[in-house]
Amino acid sequence: VSRLGPIAPDASYRALMERLRPILRLAKEKGAHIQIDMEDYSLKDLTFDIFRRIGEDPEFKDYPNLGIVLQAYLRSAEEDARKLIEWAKGRGTPVKVRLVKGAYWDYETVHARLEGWPVPVWERKYESDASYERVTRLFLENHDAVRLAVASHNIRSIAHAMALSEAMGLPPRSVEFQVLYGMATPLRRALVDMGQRVRVYTPYGELIPGMAYLVRRLLENTSNQSFLRQGFAEGESPEKLLRNPAAVAGEAQDRTRQAAEAAAEAPAGAAGGAPAVTGSPDALDGSAVSVISPVAPHVQEALARDPLAYGGWGSGPEFGLPPYRNEPHTDFSIAENREKMHAAFEKVRGELGRRYPLLIGDERVETEGEIASENPSKPDEIIGYTARALPEHAERAVAAAKAAFDEWRGTPVERRVEILRNAARIMRERRFELAALITLENGKPWREADGDVTEAIDFIEWYSRSALRLGKPTRMAGLTGEINHYMYEPRGVAAIIAPWNFPLAILTGMSSAALVAGNPVVLKPAEQTPVIAYKLAEIYREAGVPAGAVNYLPGYGQEAGAPLVASPDVAIIAFTGSQAVGLHILREAAVVRPGQRHIKQVITEMGGKNAIIIDDDADLDEAVAGVLHSAFGYAGQKCSAASRIIVLKNIYDAFMERLVEATKSLIIGPSWEPETYVSPVIEREAQERIMRYIELGHKEGKPVLVQEPPERAKALGGYYVPLAIFEDVPRDATIAREEIFGPVLSVMRAKDFDEALDIANDSDYKLTGGIFSRSPARIERARKEFLVGNFYINRKITGSLVGRQPFGGLGLSGTGFQAGGPDYVKQFVQTRVITENTLRRGFADDMAQS
Repeated sequence: VSRLGPIAPDASYRALMERLRPILRLAKEKGAHIQIDMEDYSLKDLTFDIFRRIGEDPEFKDYPNLGIVLQAYLRSAEEDARKLIEWAKGRGTPVKVRLVKGAYWDYETVHARLEGWPVPVWERKYESDASYERVTRLFLENHDAVRLAVASHNIRSIAHAMALSEAMGLPPRSVEFQVLYGMATPLRRALVDMGQRVRVYTPYGELIPGMAYLVRRLLENTSNQSFLRQGFAEGESPEKLLRNPAAVAGEAQDRTRQAAEAAAEAPAGAAGGAPAVTGSPDALDGSAVSVISPVAPHVQEALARDPLAYGGWGSGPEFGLPPYRNEPHTDFSIAENREKMHAAFEKVRGELGRRYPLLIGDERVETEGEIASENPSKPDEIIGYTARALPEHAERAVAAAKAAFDEWRGTPVERRVEILRNAARIMRERRFELAALITLENGKPWREADGDVTEAIDFIEWYSRSALRLGKPTRMAGLTGEINHYMYEPRGVAAIIAPWNFPLAILTGMSSAALVAGNPVVLKPAEQTPVIAYKLAEIYREAGVPAGAVNYLPGYGQEAGAPLVASPDVAIIAFTGSQAVGLHILREAAVVRPGQRHIKQVITEMGGKNAIIIDDDADLDEAVAGVLHSAFGYAGQKCSAASRIIVLKNIYDAFMERLVEATKSLIIGPSWEPETYVSPVIEREAQERIMRYIELGHKEGKPVLVQEPPERAKALGGYYVPLAIFEDVPRDATIAREEIFGPVLSVMRAKDFDEALDIANDSDYKLTGGIFSRSPARIERARKEFLVGNFYINRKITGSLVGRQPFGGLGLSGTGFQAGGPDYVKQFVQTRVITENTLRRGFADDMAQS
């Protein structure tokens, strides 16, 4: 289920029931109880859905020993409880509900904020306690349908359940109380002495996971706000411990309201406007510490108009814009979002087979030749046909861009930013349609395609702010008698030569940086993904970019790309692709051709052969998950993907056993199916090349897994390849040195950490890398000695986010500043200094100038 997840509820249920049905049958035969646990919030709706399907299955519909866990710290707990009660009544056979507070508060809070999603849990302890009591009442009021188990060490929560049960006249021992073995022993004894039904639970299984579980419980029960800590260790008074959490919540709300009213009446702060008040997490008694932060009136007005534009991080509003934040990914655990994606597929499929011309200036140019864009999952499905640019078309496109240069560079930077952010707005409005098109044309699974769209939006928003910073002249020195201005100005025509693997994100990133800096662009997309590139050109023009400032030139490398590189009127070349092509571009761009009066600025990103070190004290669960994402997400077709795994010898066997078993769970299939994790590769040439590397891997290493695509996928005729893991691969093996760009993983054994670092650094590429370790000393050493552009610690090495992990490599992985970073736009401008002597016959008139 964790491999499928809520993005594919039907497939998840089918896969789970294959394994669960024998267990359920045996439990029914033995009269045993089966409890479905609840983990993180993203799986909540799926877990409830599976539980209901099990309970409605004719084989188990009348079985009374089925139960599920409900977490009271979720904001949705009451709604979930009501739905569960209604369903249980319809089923006719009672179910058991184990009511807990919830064990993953830190994870849920941090994860939601990192994703830009609403926090799903109550953020103050008294709110969770109050929720627990409300849900307890709901279940006890519906005792005929739900049998309640109170799993808590909080005396107030336990007493509340006991008192309610007695007041409602329920039979004795109607409520079960559950306590963890080894904790709250006096509480357990007291409950037994009072005649209550008590169940003691403890983890069962392997030692290390069990210890981890107990440590987590121990941390919860000894945290600052824990009832056990405050009651037994800190001697808090019973009156304070047993206060009604609903009353505590009410008092906290009153204090917050009073503070806000007082702040509104206070004089405006230095930044203008009334201060905003935010509360910190409250203590058990509800006392709060208010934090006052000044917010300017225009920010408050903008927030009211566009609340989604605010949030995240940043020092404050910049030039009238809100602080930057990443565009949130789509949460596919929400059914409405899945429905929108399905509807988007229908819309995109209704437009398949259309023809798309070149866009040169304000002309729509048809050509004799064409490019047919295939669906990699099903090549006989043609996404669209585009015109095929030849050298003469490239020359015309450059001429159109050159003619538009003066007007576009003269457009105030604020207006350019407004236009580009209009494009970002259009992308937000069409994000599902764009993602569906990427899925079909490029072969990306749902989440990867959605991430492509959000990254494109992020690039525009980030570079817009960068351009505003660069657009204002900087006064140097500030001495009386002269004015020195340091300025950034556009360079000229930019040729944007983009790859197919991020067909919208990278094309948008390179082109938006050029455009917002004042340079007209010629978009030369990869021939494998020209239709999504046409949609981008349309969006730019719809947003307000003049026709000549955006030209669309689909074509093959030698026919369209090479003439752009060679053109004397091209000032900037931004390229992402293979090392061979990138180095060729650098050589060609260095040649000064007749009529050329500038040195071309070349920005390249040229791939990687990325390694992850698995230290001998690594958390293997985290390490295996990180390697799976890094190596096999999008079939390994990312320049950041992991292709070398270096494992210390002491943990090697345990890691390999888990890695192989976890990889077997990955689903290979067509990109449009939500359960697909590994989609096909981009084209037949890539498929054949990867198969040759797999064949070579059998000679250079030991194959531990070659997982073939299922027959139903092969029947579609798509470009599917096996998942391949080879172990004991020598560091000088071809599969360990060359970029494969596919789901092929080389695993190497290191005798110690020194050798692991040495192997990791022994590569011409230096793009991404990572380590899984719990040793602060080794992590610190890897920070200094593992020399790559993007180094990740205890997480996957793919999925960099604009403004958070600027992306780009060292060595032969590329040139220039990292994309999505503070310096990237500087590559699309040139600097000038203007000095004016302001001394006039002994008098200086620049005292107030800047």
